[in-house]
Amino acid sequence: MAKLLVLNLGSTSTKVALYHDETVVDSQTLRHTSEELAPFHTIMDQTEFRKNLIEAWLQSINVNIADMDLLVVRGGIVKPIKGGIYKITETIYNEVHAEIHGSHISNVGMCIGYRWALETGLDVVFVNAPMTDELQDVARVVGLKGYQRRSGFHALNQKEIARQYAASIHKSVEDLNLIVAHLGGGISIGAHLKGRVIDVNNPLDGEGPLSPERSGALPSRVMYKVMAAHNNDPKVVQRVLVGKGGMVSLVGSNNMRDIMKRAQTDPEVNLAVEAMVYQIAKDIGAMATVLCGQVDQILITGGLAYDTSLIDRIRPKVDWIAGLSVYPGEDELGALARGALRYLRGEEKLQTY
Repeated sequence: MAKLLVLNLGSTSTKVALYHDETVVDSQTLRHTSEELAPFHTIMDQTEFRKNLIEAWLQSINVNIADMDLLVVRGGIVKPIKGGIYKITETIYNEVHAEIHGSHISNVGMCIGYRWALETGLDVVFVNAPMTDELQDVARVVGLKGYQRRSGFHALNQKEIARQYAASIHKSVEDLNLIVAHLGGGISIGAHLKGRVIDVNNPLDGEGPLSPERSGALPSRVMYKVMAAHNNDPKVVQRVLVGKGGMVSLVGSNNMRDIMKRAQTDPEVNLAVEAMVYQIAKDIGAMATVLCGQVDQILITGGLAYDTSLIDRIRPKVDWIAGLSVYPGEDELGALARGALRYLRGEEKLQTY
């Protein structure tokens, strides 16, 4: 029996769980108020605060980290890498700690895991980091020399759902062509060719459909106007597009349950919902062309997939491409644990960073 300590940090939460093989023995979600986080000037400044809280919880349930077989954390903003399982080395730790490739709270989780590894002698791994990059070369090209698209998406959940669907029909992901749409605060839609995500919109870079909190892709003309309206300040514009964009901008809320109710009687809200649905379906269609129409199944996942009325709006626009299966939510802790178990059982080898 493998004992795993699994960690997933969010901007205002710390999720930690103990697994014995696939079974959750105990778990906790620690919530952090804006007042608690206010003293920290940078994300990395939160490291000691979060580490102490987790260790206090573990102590309260009489768990010693050294008794685990493996430590597993959510991947952070690393350099572009192939999907898979990676051991956090000193090189990776130094890059993440210095935020060389970007800043994100998951970087803090990687640093906490590495410190535990040093203290206990255990290995710490991450699975399918958000910067997973398996794009085909043609998908990188943009119309300006010296620039290119980069991959960044909900890789952990997309790849986990692809595995779950393949297992449900007794096949391997390497046997299938899938389109996976992760619908949450951000939306990413990927073309999975025999297990490799050869194209995907990057919501971190503003690509793809509008979502509850993000504007999605904007025409250059609109971007010029947005920049001018905010004194050409990239940081301000970033906050406008991510966090204050999408449904927040269009209808004043990011609560999709409430928005879907309002859409039943308010034409303006209904149009905003239809626009999001339209853009999701359009990007699913685009990924079907990437796969040359050879699509075995469309998979929809993420928090918004719980809303059957939203799925009912999407389905008729895309089910002529292929069958559609829905996997609501995003069990990131479970996905991390299952990846770690594949490594421990010899079913999947560590990748080289």
